[in-house]
Amino acid sequence: MQKVSMQKGFTLIELIIVIVLLGILAVTAAPKFLNLQDDARDATLEGIRGSLETSTSVVNGKALINSVSGTSDTPATLNVGTGNVTVVNGYPEATAANMQALLDIDADDFGIAAITGAVLIYAKGYSNYSVAANAPDASGAKCTVEFTTSAGEGQRPEIVVNSCV
Repeated sequence: MQKVSMQKGFTLIELIIVIVLLGILAVTAAPKFLNLQDDARDATLEGIRGSLETSTSVVNGKALINSVSGTSDTPATLNVGTGNVTVVNGYPEATAANMQALLDIDADDFGIAAITGAVLIYAKGYSNYSVAANAPDASGAKCTVEFTTSAGEGQRPEIVVNSCV
């Protein structure tokens, strides 16, 4: 008589089925854990914030050199090379025209809107902010950068990034 050996382990078919099932689970679950698009948009907004911080410092330096200060009632005008910028307390005033002069952002991707006491830079198509529906209120707006005019002499403008998540 011949001895029959018992099979130990998986067959090739069983192994392939398990790999396919794990692949399907990975494809459906990965986007929930890897939210790369929102992270990329947030990084872009942080880049805009950094550009605003830098350009604000440059404008303040030019204003100090030229002895230009300006007040909220009578803003001063300062030429920054890309155009004229109105200055309040030595820093750029929160206006759409100033943001366009200070930033080189694509108008197809980003909008600039005047809101109550500030300027809002928002990602078109991704922000829940709409000029037609929300202006001049931007409370709760996502995917935006908010620039507020300097509150007083020696105080920097407030720049707030509202995440896309």
